Amino acid sequence: MLTEGPADQAPVAAGAPFRFVVEEGKVHEFARATRSRCEEHLRPEDPLAPLTFLTASQLWMAPEHSAWHGVERDFRSVLHGEQEYVFHAGPLRAGDVLTARQFIERTYEKAGRRGGTMRFTDVVTRFWRMGEAEPVADMRTVTITVESTAGPAAAAPAAAAPAAAPVAGDEPPLTVTDFVRYQGASGDFNPIHHDPGFACAAGYPGPFAVGMLAAGVAANRIAERAGTAAVRRLRIRFQSTAWPGDVLSYAVSEDDPTLSATVTRPDGSVHLTVVAERDVP
Repeated sequence: MLTEGPADQAPVAAGAPFRFVVEEGKVHEFARATRSRCEEHLRPEDPLAPLTFLTASQLWMAPEHSAWHGVERDFRSVLHGEQEYVFHAGPLRAGDVLTARQFIERTYEKAGRRGGTMRFTDVVTRFWRMGEAEPVADMRTVTITVESTAGPAAAAPAAAAPAAAPVAGDEPPLTVTDFVRYQGASGDFNPIHHDPGFACAAGYPGPFAVGMLAAGVAANRIAERAGTAAVRRLRIRFQSTAWPGDVLSYAVSEDDPTLSATVTRPDGSVHLTVVAERDVP
């Protein structure tokens, strides 16, 4: 059960350990859902898992494995603020059998810019290879629960923004089908991304993009440059909402030992940023 505690008290709550198998077919499904063009993700034998693949571990979790077990949450008021992956022992690959445990590391509050309170929760899922004492990877998720009378924190535009004409290297326009495909591959079934009634009840004009979809595409673009095995840490920060019809642009830059990706919407606003730290020979 979740218990309250100060920001420096950790863990606040923990779920039961669970088994997570990096399955070849699931790696391929996740790679295609995030539009990977990396041969190492798509090869028929011994593929490497995409950098954000650990997100799919939630498909292996029963309710008691979640650090939120026993806590009722209203997903209409929950936002995804940041995501981080740390790889301690190189990339995951098909065939890896892991043990994982999820825990709430800390909770803290900030005043919202539009009034009300924003409650931040850092949830860490830690992964070990079977029979090994040291973890191979950590996944950190920062969620924001908004308590405000000013409407949804990720407010939609007054009218749907017209999609800009695609330019070289851009992905096709986003569709709700893309959202559903990613949700099935990752295990994130929040109905706000595919159920019009649920999204409208939360104050949005309709379903909007899963932030981790574009984050996964951007991470794959980084992997194309650096190689999946070279990345040791990946940090994602969400800044604005993307909508069906948006043509997102992905720009990757290098400043050793880091690579950065910026994902922008047709109106020029930043949807999210990704920063990767890699090994340098």
